[in-house]
Order: sequence, then C-alpha cells, then structure tokens
Amino acid sequence: MQMQTAVEAIVQSSLLTLSPSTSVTEAIAAMNEARTSCVLVVDNQKLAGILTERDVVKVISSGRSLEKLTLADLMTQTVISLKSSEIDNIFTVSELFNRYRIRHLPILDDRDRLWGIITPQSIRNVLKPEYLLRYIQVAEVMVSNVICGAPNDTVLQLTQQMALHRVSCIVIVNAKTSIPLGIVTERDIIKLHASKRDFDRLSAQTVMSAPLSTVQPQNSLWIVHQRMQQLKVRRLVVTEPTGELAGMVTQTQLLKRIDPAQTYHVIEQMQQIIDRQTSELKQLNEKLRAANQELHRLATIDDLTNVANRRYFNEYFAREWKRLARCVSPLSLILCDVDRFKCYNDTYGHPAGDRCLVQVAQTLSQVIKRPTDLVARYGGEEFAIVLPDTNLTGAEHIAKSILTQVQQLQIPHVANGNGYITVSLGVATTIPTQNSSPNMLLEMADRVLYQSKQRGRNTYTLNV
Repeated sequence: MQMQTAVEAIVQSSLLTLSPSTSVTEAIAAMNEARTSCVLVVDNQKLAGILTERDVVKVISSGRSLEKLTLADLMTQTVISLKSSEIDNIFTVSELFNRYRIRHLPILDDRDRLWGIITPQSIRNVLKPEYLLRYIQVAEVMVSNVICGAPNDTVLQLTQQMALHRVSCIVIVNAKTSIPLGIVTERDIIKLHASKRDFDRLSAQTVMSAPLSTVQPQNSLWIVHQRMQQLKVRRLVVTEPTGELAGMVTQTQLLKRIDPAQTYHVIEQMQQIIDRQTSELKQLNEKLRAANQELHRLATIDDLTNVANRRYFNEYFAREWKRLARCVSPLSLILCDVDRFKCYNDTYGHPAGDRCLVQVAQTLSQVIKRPTDLVARYGGEEFAIVLPDTNLTGAEHIAKSILTQVQQLQIPHVANGNGYITVSLGVATTIPTQNSSPNMLLEMADRVLYQSKQRGRNTYTLNV
C-alpha cells in the first residue's frame, strides 16, 4: 500500500490536453501560459499523440513556418505510455525513461483513457532520496561536454544548436574566460515564440537567464536536489572553484542514480540501523516500563508490608464506592488491628514488630481470593480489607478465616491473653449510593472494631 501511494504521488494529474486539429501556434501559446513542457493530444478521449518542447525547438530551428500546422501534423504519434495498473514501482518508470530516452510518460486507465503523466520533475518533486544522494558528488554524474553559445549568438542559432545536439539548453559563456554567464532553455524558446519575437534578431545575452545559480563538482547530489527544488529548475550549471565552466547536472541524471541495486544496498544499510535502533528502543522501553512499575509500586505499596498503602486504599475505596453505587451492589470493609501491638514492640523491639506486621499482612493477602479484593496498611498496626460485591455473610466468612490464620502463625506475645499475636476485626457492609460517602462505611467498621476490643480482643464484630 505504501509503494502504491508513492507511485500515485508521482503521477501529475494537471494536464494540458488539446485536440489534433488545434494549431501549433495555439498549442505553443498554451504551453507557455501553463508553463508545461508538453501537450497531450487527445481524440475521442484517447491519447493520440504528444508534442514536447524539444519537438517545437526542432521545427523552429528548421525554419519551417508554424502558421498553418496543426498538432496532427507535428505531434509524435507513437507514444510510450503505461497503464496505471502496470506501474509496480518508481524504478519501473525510471527504467522506461532511460531505455527510450524520454522525459514524458503518459499514464492511462484500464479503458485506455488519459489518467495523468509522469516526468523526471514530478518524480523529483515527490522523492526524498537523501540517503541515496548525500554521499554522491556532482563530479561523479555531471556531463562535462556542455553545448555552449556566445553572448552575441542569435536565438535562432541557439535553437539550431539545441535541435542539432538534442539538448534542452545552451550555456552562454565568456569565450575568453570560460566563465558561464547565463543559460537559454527550451522553455525560453517556447516563451519567446509565443510572444512572436524575431529569433534572427534577438541575441543570447538579451534573453538568457542570469545570473546563474551554480554548484561545484565536490558538492553532493543532495545539495543539487535541494537547489533544484528551491529554484524550480531542471538543470544546474557546474563551475570550478575558480569560476570556469566544468559541466552540467540535470534531474534525469539524479534519477539515474536512484537505481534498484543502489537503493536496495542503501535500504539494507538503513534496515541495519533501524534494527539496531529498534533493539535499543526496546531496551529503553523495558527500562522505562520497569521504572514506571517501580514508581507505581512506590506510590501505591507500603514499603514494609508490601500491601497497598493508605493513599492507594483511599483511591481504590472511593472508586469502588462509585462503581457499586451505579451497580447497586454491596461493599464490605474489614478493619483489622493487631492486639496490644505497642506492648509487643516494647517487649520484643521494633525489628521484631516489623517482622510481625509483615507476617500478618501476608496472612491477610492469602485469605482473600479475588483480584478485586484489596488488603491495605491503614495505619501503624491497622489494616483494611476492601471486599467489593460482598455481603455481610461473605465478609463474616473472611473475618473468621483471618482470625484462624493469624492464630496459626503462633507469633509469641507474652503480654497478650493467649500468649500469641492475635487481631481484632470490625466488619461492616452497605450498598453505596450516589449521595452517600465512603466515610460512612469507614465509621461503621471503626465503631464495631472498637466493640471487638471492648469484648476482649481476638474476635470480630459485625455491623448489623
């Protein structure tokens, strides 16, 4: 899909089309106004021929009158063209340009109707061959044998030289210094003819484009490509550092460097770079993911017990409250307090107290089974267990399991009634509403937890 999109992008859909009966003078005027290098001749919606700037220059140089000629008389009837469905890639087009030495390739649809045209310029305008052109120097591709003219040569003489040598331009140079002064192109000839100028009386120096924008042999083709786009030209004169004419580089020569073999070599190198960068990016993403997980852990997990911290409890409890209010489903909360924990710390020391809290937290985490249930460290020795979609009966079952599992730890505590660590629990259940607050359930659980303490600890109390 990407290659097809690239191919479609190089097809120029803005076309100058005329009928075979159109006069050549009208066609030249239309070409000049549209600033296009060719006219596509269409008869009954079918491509009948093509007239290019080079064809016009050739007939003008012969001295033949154009007044009574029509496009049917002058057009090239055997036109090299392609159907849109036959364009596999840009290289197919470039190969046709080189094989037939053409600069215009009409594109037809499946019904042989004119669809668009591809030219070296339309390819260059779309293609961004930076990696292919950046390290190729102008000296490697430029044409050294440049057809030149003198400032006093007439436009007719220049036209005849263009036709004789089948070139698209003449470089005007100072004969003594070999320094290029300007350039006259096929487009200039079309423009001058459209304005009915006398070619035999016009001198090159009065019509040439000057001053010239030049490049040097050591410049890269990427610089040439950018300069051509900036100036909207199809060729650039090459000069030595001392200013003398060295050669010329055209957009056709740029395209010749974009051959499949070289492209695949560059693509292979680029693929290696991409693979390496992808691997590095993957490693960075893994490190970033690990760092984010660590940040999440630090933000939501209690450092000592490795269960949720108070901050995350508040967020999760509020979120579940809103969800269950929409679902009209029960939410249970168990507050768990380690009995006589201050005495335990005073007797066994704070390191032992920390180990005790870790064991209790692990036990609470083992009792709850569902991923939606949450164990959090609520305070110093106090834990909270959030039980979404759980009624009072279900919460009571979990409370009983907690008491049993903590007792089975058999953590010695001489100041406690049975000689071991125990916990007291407050169990509360409600169905949240949009107008009520989560604090209501917290207060209910805290109240019945206090009752468990009053009743002698190592027990649970239900809010009923």
